Amino acid sequence: MLLDRYLLSRFLGIFLNVSFVSVLLVSLYALLDFLVGFKEKRTDVALSYFLNILPLGFYYISFITLSISLILFLRKVFEKKMELTVQSFGISPLRFSLPVLLFSVFLSSTFLLGNEYAFPKLLGNLWFIEKNYKKKQEVKGFIKNFWFIKKENEVKTYYHVGNLNLSDGSLFNFYTMKVERKNLNPLEVLKVFSGVWKDKEIFIRSGEIYDFEKGKREKVFNKTFKLGLSIKEVELFSEKIDFLSLSEIFFLMQKSKKVGLNVDVYTGELFYRVMFSLSPVFISIFSLYLFFKHKVLSQVIPRFLVFIVILWLVILSPKILPQKANQPVLYSLIPIFLLILYSLKGVYDLRKGFRV
Repeated sequence: MLLDRYLLSRFLGIFLNVSFVSVLLVSLYALLDFLVGFKEKRTDVALSYFLNILPLGFYYISFITLSISLILFLRKVFEKKMELTVQSFGISPLRFSLPVLLFSVFLSSTFLLGNEYAFPKLLGNLWFIEKNYKKKQEVKGFIKNFWFIKKENEVKTYYHVGNLNLSDGSLFNFYTMKVERKNLNPLEVLKVFSGVWKDKEIFIRSGEIYDFEKGKREKVFNKTFKLGLSIKEVELFSEKIDFLSLSEIFFLMQKSKKVGLNVDVYTGELFYRVMFSLSPVFISIFSLYLFFKHKVLSQVIPRFLVFIVILWLVILSPKILPQKANQPVLYSLIPIFLLILYSLKGVYDLRKGFRV
């Protein structure tokens, strides 16, 4: 349809211009951060830093980029009264908006693929660069709810540090899960309820060990366990949960449930990534709904800003509740469910149309 191509080209033009400005701002921030904050200003470090931060910057500010693009695009459409002309031919607002909605679905699909294949690796690279080349990156204080992974030969080990005092090494709620790298079969799970971490060993005051190869479970009291990992290496050379792909998070979610580990952190991270990736669809539906219902920019903007704040809180809730507030991730499902219902209602209203 000729109108579809026209609307899509106009919207893409605005979106690309806004994205260019956004990436330019991210580049400026990265340049200033590199010049001021890095202790080593080598060309290879700068290039690696820019190549990792730019795509991540586009991903994280797409929330704002898409919102601005939609408002600018729809303002022009409604100023020209194009929606009235189209509706006079019996074309619904949903059909009229189809090019924009399909683009938002494409953007969400790209973000989901990025969370599986690209963004976690870029975050890990960025973390490593900052920890090694930025100023004042010494490890100190406390580590709480820290998740990471270490790969060695044929074994991959997932770690969770519940609470670690770096000054004396006192440790609470520490878990490790060893799995085979090829088929991800679990080999061993270590649970340390309380202990002391010194050098590359942990003195376990109270804990448990599950040996999957022998099918054996053993209580551990006042015993030293060789970990092969020092406290300094935890932050300098490890991977956090943010650096795991969607498939790895899903795997850990399943395995953690089977062996009795805290599954809420993985479930919350999975929901957060999926919801953030789907945010372009939610933003597009709601902005189209508001413009077709109210038509006047002065009435649309306040409602749109309120929606953006609510959407942001809903998206963050599955990540924050288990990781920061120690609350069940199920609490976040209620606002997510309501958001999905409200979005479906918006699609229905767009399909039905609004009285002029």
